[in-house]
Amino acid sequence: MDSVTKRMSVLRIIPMIRTIPASQASALGRALLSSGLAIANVSQQTPEGLEVLRLLAAQYPDLLVGAGNVQTEGEARNAIEAGAQFIFSPLFDVHMIDLCRQQGVAVYPVTTDGALAMDNNFSVLGFYPVEKLGGLPAIDGLGQRFPLKFIVAGGIKEHNLALYLQNPHVVAAIGSWMIDPVLASLGDWRSIAEACRKAHQMATAIADVPR
Repeated sequence: MDSVTKRMSVLRIIPMIRTIPASQASALGRALLSSGLAIANVSQQTPEGLEVLRLLAAQYPDLLVGAGNVQTEGEARNAIEAGAQFIFSPLFDVHMIDLCRQQGVAVYPVTTDGALAMDNNFSVLGFYPVEKLGGLPAIDGLGQRFPLKFIVAGGIKEHNLALYLQNPHVVAAIGSWMIDPVLASLGDWRSIAEACRKAHQMATAIADVPR
């Protein structure tokens, strides 16, 4: 397991950032670091997503910053140039995968084809949207047939986090509930930091089946 995935497996919950404008990136970074949840997965399907990623990566070297919902090789290239340390993609694009590997950037594409994942030397994949792809039964089926583990996303909330993280095939989960856009618009970063701290504590306290 590479160093980025190891950090994710320790944190266990990864905040998805998609409602924060670039003007609030600095405040977001401070809140994440103060909470102990020092990671940000910044959606690249929002108008300011690339700039938010760039600012977080430049201003907070202790924050593990990556790009989420990356849909083209060009988006991956731009994110890497902006400082992304990992790429999540809902696709399985071999050109994007090759680019990330050439640049030494962790990449987590999505596929339910275990043989394809093995052929491309993957041990950890994204799994999004998790329920539409079959949920935990699909994850268990793949994990039992192939030496694969997953980072799940799509509909992950506080109430169902434990359901996923207790599964031996799940490394970590991506969720956005702790980054409340209303609180952000009010400048209430203390409450956002507390929500991130609570999510982090919850995730790490969940019974950890050896993975």
